[in-house]
Amino acid sequence: MVVACLFWDSPLSLALVPFLVITAGTQSCFYLHFVDFARLHARHLEKQLNRGLGKAALVGSEIEDTYFYPMDAAKIGGFVPSAPWRFFSFFTLHWVLLWLGLAAFALWRLLPAMGPCGWNYLVLVALWGAFNFVYLACFFSRRTDLQKSQAILSRNSA
Repeated sequence: MVVACLFWDSPLSLALVPFLVITAGTQSCFYLHFVDFARLHARHLEKQLNRGLGKAALVGSEIEDTYFYPMDAAKIGGFVPSAPWRFFSFFTLHWVLLWLGLAAFALWRLLPAMGPCGWNYLVLVALWGAFNFVYLACFFSRRTDLQKSQAILSRNSA
Protein backbone atom coordinates (compact mmCIF):
# COMPACT_ATOMS: atom_id res chain seq x y z
CA MET A 1 0.00 0.00 0.00
CA VAL A 2 2.88 2.37 0.82
CA VAL A 3 4.46 1.83 -2.58
CA ALA A 4 1.11 2.41 -4.29
CA CYS A 5 0.70 5.66 -2.34
CA LEU A 6 4.17 6.77 -3.45
CA PHE A 7 3.40 6.18 -7.12
CA TRP A 8 -0.11 7.58 -7.05
CA ASP A 9 0.61 11.23 -7.62
CA SER A 10 -1.81 12.58 -5.05
CA PRO A 11 -0.99 14.75 -2.03
CA LEU A 12 -3.49 12.78 0.05
CA SER A 13 -1.81 9.46 -0.75
CA LEU A 14 1.63 10.93 0.01
CA ALA A 15 0.29 12.29 3.31
CA LEU A 16 -0.78 8.77 4.29
CA VAL A 17 2.68 7.23 3.81
CA PRO A 18 4.30 8.32 7.12
CA PHE A 19 1.25 7.12 9.06
CA LEU A 20 1.25 3.81 7.17
CA VAL A 21 4.94 3.38 7.96
CA ILE A 22 4.33 3.99 11.67
CA THR A 23 1.40 1.58 11.59
CA ALA A 24 3.49 -1.09 9.83
CA GLY A 25 6.16 -0.82 12.53
CA THR A 26 3.61 -1.06 15.32
CA GLN A 27 1.91 -3.99 13.56
CA SER A 28 5.24 -5.80 13.28
CA CYS A 29 5.73 -5.42 17.03
CA PHE A 30 2.23 -6.79 17.56
CA TYR A 31 3.12 -9.95 15.61
CA LEU A 32 6.41 -10.28 17.44
CA HIS A 33 4.53 -10.08 20.73
CA PHE A 34 2.57 -13.17 19.67
CA VAL A 35 5.77 -14.95 18.68
CA ASP A 36 7.27 -14.17 22.09
CA PHE A 37 4.19 -15.58 23.79
CA ALA A 38 4.45 -18.79 21.76
CA ARG A 39 8.16 -19.07 22.55
CA LEU A 40 7.51 -18.51 26.26
CA HIS A 41 4.86 -21.22 26.36
CA ALA A 42 6.98 -23.63 24.32
CA ARG A 43 9.96 -23.07 26.65
CA HIS A 44 7.76 -23.86 29.64
CA LEU A 45 6.42 -27.04 28.02
CA GLU A 46 9.94 -28.15 27.10
CA LYS A 47 11.09 -27.73 30.71
CA GLN A 48 8.13 -29.75 31.95
CA LEU A 49 8.67 -32.54 29.41
CA ASN A 50 12.43 -32.61 29.98
CA ARG A 51 11.83 -32.85 33.73
CA GLY A 52 9.48 -35.79 33.12
CA LEU A 53 11.99 -37.46 30.81
CA GLY A 54 14.84 -36.89 33.23
CA LYS A 55 17.06 -35.41 30.53
CA ALA A 56 17.29 -32.40 28.19
CA ALA A 57 15.76 -34.10 25.15
CA LEU A 58 13.88 -31.03 23.92
CA VAL A 59 16.11 -28.00 23.31
CA GLY A 60 14.11 -25.92 20.84
CA SER A 61 13.97 -22.93 23.19
CA GLU A 62 17.73 -22.89 23.57
CA ILE A 63 18.15 -23.04 19.80
CA GLU A 64 15.65 -20.20 19.32
CA ASP A 65 17.54 -18.06 21.87
CA THR A 66 20.69 -18.59 19.85
CA TYR A 67 19.18 -18.35 16.38
CA PHE A 68 16.74 -15.46 16.84
CA TYR A 69 17.29 -13.50 20.04
CA PRO A 70 17.35 -14.36 23.74
CA MET A 71 13.80 -14.37 25.08
CA ASP A 72 14.84 -12.60 28.26
CA ALA A 73 16.86 -9.87 26.55
CA ALA A 74 15.51 -6.33 26.57
CA LYS A 75 14.39 -5.34 23.10
CA ILE A 76 12.38 -2.84 21.11
CA GLY A 77 10.31 -4.89 18.72
CA GLY A 78 12.86 -7.22 17.15
CA PHE A 79 15.87 -5.02 17.89
CA VAL A 80 18.03 -6.12 20.83
CA PRO A 81 20.20 -3.13 21.89
CA SER A 82 22.65 -5.40 23.72
CA ALA A 83 23.19 -7.42 20.52
CA PRO A 84 22.70 -5.04 17.57
CA TRP A 85 24.70 -7.20 15.15
CA ARG A 86 22.69 -10.36 15.62
CA PHE A 87 20.80 -11.13 12.43
CA PHE A 88 17.35 -10.52 13.93
CA SER A 89 18.42 -7.08 15.20
CA PHE A 90 20.05 -6.24 11.89
CA PHE A 91 16.99 -7.41 9.96
CA THR A 92 14.73 -5.25 12.13
CA LEU A 93 17.00 -2.24 11.74
CA HIS A 94 17.14 -2.81 7.98
CA TRP A 95 13.36 -2.63 7.67
CA VAL A 96 13.09 0.35 9.99
CA LEU A 97 15.58 2.29 7.87
CA LEU A 98 13.91 1.23 4.62
CA TRP A 99 10.46 2.29 5.80
CA LEU A 100 11.78 5.55 7.24
CA GLY A 101 13.43 6.22 3.87
CA LEU A 102 10.10 5.71 2.10
CA ALA A 103 8.38 8.06 4.56
CA ALA A 104 11.12 10.67 4.05
CA PHE A 105 10.72 10.37 0.28
CA ALA A 106 6.96 10.91 0.60
CA LEU A 107 7.55 13.93 2.83
CA TRP A 108 10.11 15.33 0.39
CA ARG A 109 7.52 15.14 -2.38
CA LEU A 110 4.61 16.34 -0.24
CA LEU A 111 5.90 19.24 1.85
CA PRO A 112 6.56 21.73 -1.00
CA ALA A 113 2.91 21.41 -2.02
CA MET A 114 1.63 21.94 1.53
CA GLY A 115 2.98 25.43 2.08
CA PRO A 116 2.96 26.76 5.64
CA CYS A 117 0.65 24.04 6.98
CA GLY A 118 3.39 21.51 6.16
CA TRP A 119 5.06 22.24 9.48
CA ASN A 120 1.85 21.44 11.36
CA TYR A 121 1.64 18.18 9.45
CA LEU A 122 5.29 17.38 10.32
CA VAL A 123 4.62 18.04 14.00
CA LEU A 124 1.59 15.71 13.88
CA VAL A 125 3.61 12.94 12.21
CA ALA A 126 6.51 13.43 14.66
CA LEU A 127 4.20 13.33 17.68
CA TRP A 128 2.40 10.21 16.44
CA GLY A 129 5.70 8.50 15.64
CA ALA A 130 7.23 9.48 18.99
CA PHE A 131 4.15 8.29 20.88
CA ASN A 132 4.26 4.89 19.16
CA PHE A 133 8.02 4.52 19.63
CA VAL A 134 7.95 5.49 23.32
CA TYR A 135 5.00 3.20 24.01
CA LEU A 136 6.66 0.23 22.27
CA ALA A 137 10.04 0.90 23.88
CA CYS A 138 8.42 1.05 27.34
CA PHE A 139 6.22 -1.96 26.68
CA PHE A 140 9.05 -4.18 25.48
CA SER A 141 11.58 -2.95 28.04
CA ARG A 142 9.25 -3.41 31.02
CA ARG A 143 8.27 -6.90 29.86
CA THR A 144 5.26 -6.85 32.20
CA ASP A 145 3.21 -9.28 30.12
CA LEU A 146 6.17 -11.63 29.81
CA GLN A 147 6.74 -11.63 33.58
CA LYS A 148 3.03 -12.11 34.37
CA SER A 149 2.84 -15.01 31.89
CA GLN A 150 5.97 -16.59 33.38
CA ALA A 151 4.47 -16.28 36.86
CA ILE A 152 1.24 -17.97 35.72
CA LEU A 153 3.16 -20.79 34.07
CA SER A 154 5.38 -21.26 37.15
CA ARG A 155 2.43 -21.19 39.54
CA ASN A 156 0.57 -23.83 37.57
CA SER A 157 3.49 -26.18 37.01
CA ALA A 158 4.01 -27.30 40.57
